[in-house]
Amino acid sequence: MGALLNFIIKTSIVLSVLLIPLLWSPWTLEVFELSKQYLFLFLVLVGILSWLARMILVEREVHFKRTPLNLPLLLFAGVMLLSSLFSADWWSSLFGYYGRFSDGLFGVLASVGFTFLVINTVQRPRSLMRPFLVSATIMVLVGYLSLFGVLQQFPSLPLIAQQVGFTPMAQSLEGFSIFLAFLVSFLALVALRSEIKLFPFLGNLVLVCAGFGLLLTTDILQAWILLLIGLLLVLLSGLFQRALTGAPIRPRRLWFPVILLLLTVIFLFSPNKIPGLPEQLPREPMLSQETSWSIAFQTLTDSGKNLFLGSGPGTFALDFSKHKPRDLNQTPQWQLRFDRAGSHISELLATTGILGLLSYLGLFLWFFLVSLFFLKDKRNYPFFFGVMVLFAAQLVHDQGTVLQVLFWLFLALSVASWEAPKKEFRFFLRRFVEFEIVAKALLLLFFLAVGTTFFFGARFLQADMNYLLSHNTARLNLEQRIDKATNAVELNPWQVEYKVFLSRLYLGRALDELQKPQDQRNEEQISQDIQQSIAHTRGGTVGNQKIQGATELSPKLVATWETLGAIYQEITFAVGALEWGIRSFETAIALEPANPVLYTELGKLYIGKEEFSKAREHFEKAKELKADYLEPKVQLALLKEKEGEEAEALSELQELSFRYSLSVDGNFQLGRLLYNAGKVEQAISQFEQVVLVAPNYSNALFALGVAFESQGEREKAIAQFEKVLQLNPGNEAVQKKLQEFQE
Repeated sequence: MGALLNFIIKTSIVLSVLLIPLLWSPWTLEVFELSKQYLFLFLVLVGILSWLARMILVEREVHFKRTPLNLPLLLFAGVMLLSSLFSADWWSSLFGYYGRFSDGLFGVLASVGFTFLVINTVQRPRSLMRPFLVSATIMVLVGYLSLFGVLQQFPSLPLIAQQVGFTPMAQSLEGFSIFLAFLVSFLALVALRSEIKLFPFLGNLVLVCAGFGLLLTTDILQAWILLLIGLLLVLLSGLFQRALTGAPIRPRRLWFPVILLLLTVIFLFSPNKIPGLPEQLPREPMLSQETSWSIAFQTLTDSGKNLFLGSGPGTFALDFSKHKPRDLNQTPQWQLRFDRAGSHISELLATTGILGLLSYLGLFLWFFLVSLFFLKDKRNYPFFFGVMVLFAAQLVHDQGTVLQVLFWLFLALSVASWEAPKKEFRFFLRRFVEFEIVAKALLLLFFLAVGTTFFFGARFLQADMNYLLSHNTARLNLEQRIDKATNAVELNPWQVEYKVFLSRLYLGRALDELQKPQDQRNEEQISQDIQQSIAHTRGGTVGNQKIQGATELSPKLVATWETLGAIYQEITFAVGALEWGIRSFETAIALEPANPVLYTELGKLYIGKEEFSKAREHFEKAKELKADYLEPKVQLALLKEKEGEEAEALSELQELSFRYSLSVDGNFQLGRLLYNAGKVEQAISQFEQVVLVAPNYSNALFALGVAFESQGEREKAIAQFEKVLQLNPGNEAVQKKLQEFQE
C-alpha cells in the first residue's frame, strides 16, 4: 500500500508540472483557465490525500519538514481566507472571477497545498525539471505549428485546436510571451552554469533559439523587459558564483547569454519589426501599470476594511468599475471592463489590501534572505533563480494559472533543495491509540471532503459544457439554447454569468413572440419568459420556483444591474418597468460612475417617463465623460423634437450626420425627421445610406418602404417590406402593409 501511495503522490506532482501548461478543453466555454485550475486542484487534493494516508495508515506517524517558510506560507493563506470572508463578491473570491479562476481562494489554497506537498515529498528536486522542459518544448512546438499554419491544415482537429495559436498555455498572447521570456532566461542560466546539468547543451541551445524566435514574433514589451531582467540575473549569477565558491565561470560559456542580452536590448528599444515576420498578432488589451496602481490605491481608501483586507480575491473587476479613470473613455478601450490589473502585485494590493500584500512580500523577502545562506549549493541556484524571475514577472504582468503553478513549484523546489539540518515535526500515532483513531477519523472526513469537491467540480465542468452549447446559435434553436443554459444554471447556481445569459435568452424569446400578430401570440409564454428573465437577474418566484437572481448573488457586479436595466428597457409596457429600469441603471452608475453608456441608457428611460430635464441631465453627463460619444448627442437632438423644437432637432442631426457619416442610428433618425418635414427625397437618401452600412437594419428598411410608398413607387416599397418580413417573420405591421398592397 505504501508503494502505491508513493506512486500516486509522485504522479500527481509530475502531472501538475507536465500537463497543466498543455491542458485545454474544447468542450467548455472557458477552454484554458477553467480546465487548468480544475486539473491543478484535482491533482493537489489527490496528492495531499495520499500523503496523509501514507502517514496515518502506513507509517502510523504524522511528520512534516519544519522549514523557515512554513509560518509565512500559513500566514499568507490565512490572510487570503480572511480577505475572502469579507469580500465584496464572495463567490468571485471563492471560485475566482469567471474567465480567470486562478485569483480565487481555491486557487490560492491549492498553490499553498502544492508547495507543502512538494517540500515534504520530493526527494530529488531536479527530477521535476525534465517534465517541465518536456512541457515547455511541446508548447514552443505548438507555437511554431500555429505560426506556419500547420494546425489549420487538419480539418479533422477540433476547431479550438486550430485556434490555439500561440496560446497553448493561457488565453492571452501576453501570458505565453511572459512564459517564453522566463524559459529563455532559465535555459540561458543552464547554459552558463556548467554544474547545472538539466539538458544536453545542443538541445538547450535549440530550445532557447526557438523560444527567442517566438518572442520576436509576439513582440510583447513586458516579455522583453522580463527577459532583460532574467538575462542580467544570469550574468550576475556568474559573479555571485565566484564570490561565494571561488570557482570561476568559463569565459567561453559567457558568449551565449551575452549575445542573448544584446539582442534583447536591440529588440526592446527597436521601433521597427524585423522584415518577414508576421503582421501584428491579435493581442488582449492590457491595463497600464499607472492605471492599475491608481485603482489599487483608490480601492484602499474606500473603507477601513479595504485598507487592510482589500475588496477580496478575484474582485479586481469591481475595483476597476468603481475607480475607472475618465481618461480611459478617450481610448479605444473605453467600453472594456478589465478583470485584471497590469501586474499581479498591484492587483494583490487592490484585492487583498495591505495585509495581503505584506504577507505575500514578506513571504518572498524571507525566502530571499534565507536562500542567501544556501546559494553555495549548486543544486539550489536554478530554483532560486526561477523564483526571482517569476516574481519579476508578477511586477510587469498579471498571473495566470501556469505562471502561478510555476512560481510555487520553483519556490517549493528551492526550499526542498536547501542543505539545512533536517528538522521534522514527528508524532508517533502507534504510541497513542486514541490519537490514531482520531487521525483516521480526520482522514476519513478529509476523504469525504475531497470526494465532495470532485463531485461539485464535475458538476461545474458539465455546467460550462452546457453553457458552451447554449452559445451555439448555428446548430441549436432558441428553445434548445434556453434548455442548455437552464442546465448550466441548475448544475452551477452560483455562477452569475450563466444566470445573466439565461435571462437574456428568455427575454429574446419573449420579444420574438411579441413580434408575431396579436392573434398568434402565446401570451402565457410571453408572461412566463419575462418573469423568468427578471427572476434570473433580480431574483423572485416563478410559479412555485424560488430563483436567486444574479444581482442577489453579486450585488456589486455592474453587468448584472446593467442587464436588469436593459430588460426593463425592453418591456416598458409593463407596469412599473420604467421605475425598476431607472433604479437598476442608477445602481449600475453608482458602481461604475465613469461609464457614459449607463448615463445614456438612464436618460432614455427618463424620456419614457417624460421627465425631459432629468433625461437631458444624464445625456449631458455622458457627453462630459466622452466628448466623441455619438449616442447622447443623438438623444439630445431627439429630446428637442419631443419638446416641439423640430427645426433645431433637424439641424443638429444634420450636423451630426456630417461629422459621423457612418452612424446608423444618427442617419436613421435624420431620415425620419426629414420624412416628417416633408423632405421625402432627402429622407430616402438617408435611409438608403443606412441600409448600405447595415443591410439588416429592419427599421431603416421599413421606413424606406414607407417613403417609397408615399412617392408612389409601389414595387420598391413592396421589396423593402418583404426584406423586413424575412428578417422578422410574423411581424404584424409589415404583414398589414403587404396586405394593403394586395387589395
